[in-house]
Amino acid sequence: MALPHSAARYRRIAEILVSNGFSALVGQLGLTEHVPEVLRRRLLAKAATGPAGAGEASGPLPGPARLRHALEQLGPTFVKLGQMLATRDDLLPAAYTEELTRLQDATDPVPFEAIAATLREELGVELAEAYAHIEEVPLATASIGQAHLARLHDGTEAVVKVRKPGVQESVIADLDILRHLAGIAAREWDLARDVDVEGLVSAFDRSLRRELDYRAEAANARRFAEDLADDPVVHIPRVHEELTTSLVLTEQRARGMRITDAAALDAAGVDRPALARAATRTIVSMVLVNGFFHADPHPGNMFVREDGGLWLIDFGMAGELSASEREEIVRLTFALSRHDADGVAAALLRLAPPQGAHDRRRFARDVRALLDTVEGRALVDISLSAFFEKLTTLLRRHRLQLPPEISQLLRMLVLTESSAIALDPAFHITEVLQEVVPVALAQIWGPQALLRRAAATGMDALRFGTEAPERLEHLLDDYDAHGIRVRLEAGDLDPVIERVESTGDRIIAGITMSALLVSLGRVAAAGAGRARGGRDPLTVVAGGATVLLGAYLAAGTGPARSVGRLLRRSARGR
Repeated sequence: MALPHSAARYRRIAEILVSNGFSALVGQLGLTEHVPEVLRRRLLAKAATGPAGAGEASGPLPGPARLRHALEQLGPTFVKLGQMLATRDDLLPAAYTEELTRLQDATDPVPFEAIAATLREELGVELAEAYAHIEEVPLATASIGQAHLARLHDGTEAVVKVRKPGVQESVIADLDILRHLAGIAAREWDLARDVDVEGLVSAFDRSLRRELDYRAEAANARRFAEDLADDPVVHIPRVHEELTTSLVLTEQRARGMRITDAAALDAAGVDRPALARAATRTIVSMVLVNGFFHADPHPGNMFVREDGGLWLIDFGMAGELSASEREEIVRLTFALSRHDADGVAAALLRLAPPQGAHDRRRFARDVRALLDTVEGRALVDISLSAFFEKLTTLLRRHRLQLPPEISQLLRMLVLTESSAIALDPAFHITEVLQEVVPVALAQIWGPQALLRRAAATGMDALRFGTEAPERLEHLLDDYDAHGIRVRLEAGDLDPVIERVESTGDRIIAGITMSALLVSLGRVAAAGAGRARGGRDPLTVVAGGATVLLGAYLAAGTGPARSVGRLLRRSARGR
């Protein structure tokens, strides 16, 4: 089979998977042919022990750790894939998702000369024209880019993000390989089909391609700035458009204290509980009110300003919900707050429709059992992350798969809660949810929303009323030209064919029985002795056949016919 990309890369992927003990996966992905036989035997013998990672002793490693090692060895694209899978508790057991959160995105920095060359090429000017000063030592480095501190000519402090040379090409090549392997897995592996691995990889492909383009991150930052323009607490750094391209992003530097530095915050007089509550209210409102949210609000992406406000940075990962998804999330949150098991089950099934047969009663019972575990407990005693873990385990058990945006949202809520707890250990996100949900409900089901829906419904009715005469005229023209045409599917003819066959069988049976009766009568009239007394074997057989044929014909009329049809259907069912 011809491969769309370098055979060397396929071979490298196969070798890394085998060396980490995933030889079965190599077979399911159709990569076995890319591992040389001698190397395969050596690697399979070694697979049980697994590789030794940095700071880890060599020896047997559990499956989750081996998977993390494999993804790190495979490079940036697979690290990003693992980070995405870490958010999918509905797909992977908790041990795997927890281990994948440890994936290291940081790599060695690229020499500044290469970064400077990219800046000159992208911005079309010398560095001295673009920036008054730029630090050569990076502020931070990741697998696909690195950031440098800079100062603009007007004295503004800035952060410059630059895509590492060659990364974009290698990531796109790996994404094409992943799509190819996903297609093979979907054809050869039942589990891959059940979880829609092709759809999963396709969503990941779109997300990572957007992340490669800094213009998308800049657009996210602008949209958040517009949505939060009137928010007194959360602030978004300004993007310098004239110094931003697909490979370069220049934005305002967000100076502040880390939200995990309680001593510094207390010394600055920051009301940590109030800040935690206000910031979380803003972030949750992004979801339930605006439908557009920061998908990675971990403590490293937040800084407390001197005025007590909060900087929110890094907008490469953002999520957006459709109007229907947002409505279902509000319904689900409202049902959870009321411990309405039926409402929770119904909302979950609308968010994650079952593929094929599904036992809805059993699912509703399991949802009710889950809610019973938190019934009557104070909100501060309920861990959102623990509850979501149980919920996603339940979904996985019932083979229900949440859309990527909803899984991303659940992870975002857990991260938001953990960031708020860093500010205030007594904080709990459910208290904020109870404040925001009524606002979202009013937006979705309030008078203005109902008026908008009524207007939309009226427009649909008006359009239908306008189009109805024309459609009716087409219908009448078709009737005049062709009359009434009846369309039959092949299956619609089965009862007719069965009736014809049954009628033909009865006709043949009737003719045969008549011939037998005539023959028996003639034999009885002409014969004597054994024939007349019914002792002749031929006479006995002919008489028995006549009785059976008569019974068959009787079964085709009246109540007997109904009984016969029922017996025939039962026989076919067996």
